[in-house]
Amino acid sequence: MSTVKDNSYDAGIMSLNGKDFADEYFKEENQVCKESNTVVLVLKKSDEMDFIVDEMLVKIFQKKNPSLVIQDRGGYWWLKADNSIEIDCEYASDILGKPYSIYDLLVDVTSTVGRAYTFGNTFTITSELMGLDVKLQDVAA
Repeated sequence: MSTVKDNSYDAGIMSLNGKDFADEYFKEENQVCKESNTVVLVLKKSDEMDFIVDEMLVKIFQKKNPSLVIQDRGGYWWLKADNSIEIDCEYASDILGKPYSIYDLLVDVTSTVGRAYTFGNTFTITSELMGLDVKLQDVAA
């Protein structure tokens, strides 16, 4: 799995402990709300999800979005990326060699940071303001 220190689970302030953490946390510049385009997706581990993470997210999506960090957190996959993370369940069906729907995927989605939505058989978590930054997709279109 990829580990990029500046975008990983224990990066930045999360790598600090005790007084070092408190001093950094309470700095004046850290007391303001900052805009972020980072999204996080946490997926429950399973044989199917392990295969999807390895074959789709690592081999394909990470090439399109090199900011993607995937960490094995015991019973979960922890994913963090800039802008968006997308899982195409039609492609997942192809690589798994059996039907795999958006509903099968949603059972394994345990937590998100960002705006999550499904469109057809694709799951997306994005930092965009849907309907404001980008036009909403229409199912009928």
